[in-house]
Amino acid sequence: MNRFLLFFFLLNIFSFHAQFAPAVDQIGTTAISKDSGIFQFWASEGVVSRGWQNITDKKLGLATIGKIEDGLGIADSRVISLGDSGVITLSFPHRIQNGVGPDFAVFENSFNSTYLELAFVEVSSDGIRFIRFPSTSLTPTVIQLGNDAIMEATKIDNLAGKYKAGFGTPFDLEILKDSSNLDLQNIKFVRLIDAVGSINPIYGTRDSKGNLINDPFPTPFPSSGFDLDAVGVINSEYASIKEKEIQFKIWPNLSDKDIYIELSTIEEIKILNSIGLQVYKTEGVGQIKIDVSDFEKGIYFIQLNNSVQKIMVQ
Repeated sequence: MNRFLLFFFLLNIFSFHAQFAPAVDQIGTTAISKDSGIFQFWASEGVVSRGWQNITDKKLGLATIGKIEDGLGIADSRVISLGDSGVITLSFPHRIQNGVGPDFAVFENSFNSTYLELAFVEVSSDGIRFIRFPSTSLTPTVIQLGNDAIMEATKIDNLAGKYKAGFGTPFDLEILKDSSNLDLQNIKFVRLIDAVGSINPIYGTRDSKGNLINDPFPTPFPSSGFDLDAVGVINSEYASIKEKEIQFKIWPNLSDKDIYIELSTIEEIKILNSIGLQVYKTEGVGQIKIDVSDFEKGIYFIQLNNSVQKIMVQ
């Protein structure tokens, strides 16, 4: 029995100190720059239900900063503020599809990497049934974070707003592969729901493990709550359409040495790393061999004009 209790204690300690991807500019970050060429398109329509400036003092009214158009299109630092528990549902010009690596990314407008306003992320194939990404918040809840909050990205997972302005938080549909009534090759809607960061259980919201989410609270301003800048799509049916237009082949998609590209017309070829930074560039036609043996292991994106295809270097 004593061994069991010790194991249980150590398991909880390990879980509490679990480390997720770090902040922008740190090794291992999953942040994706708004200028990355991996984005195929951006949210084009949306419906919002504003939340309160302060859910504990509703006489202040609802959040008012921004309009729906400010959360659409490319990330540009114009935002729509959701307010406490506010909700926005977005749709897109093409279906989002489950592919290799992250499938879309959500952009907020935090001015640095330690003051973070968070939101739950849900997706739907039919606009009726929404499935939420399983979120984790390990930020301590002993003291309520305020407007001088110092937070660590390594304690946050699958919550939008993990990264500062200009850098998207990626979401991978593969995580939801066991969800019922969800077609991962036919995602039409993304929904964001402000996480009320109060550590008072009467008002606060919890992650998928039951932890209260501690983020800046209250924020009794017209810009209260999660501030949506944009949602950019990485994997979609659109990519397949563009591939057919350019007429090219890439193989293998998993390699530790060489990859080959067959082009019918002369094209500029760029290879981007997982956060959208260019690591290789060339131009050619016919069969082209590219040595990737010196690349770090991980996901890369081959960009040919408006088309992007992923490869994995092992």
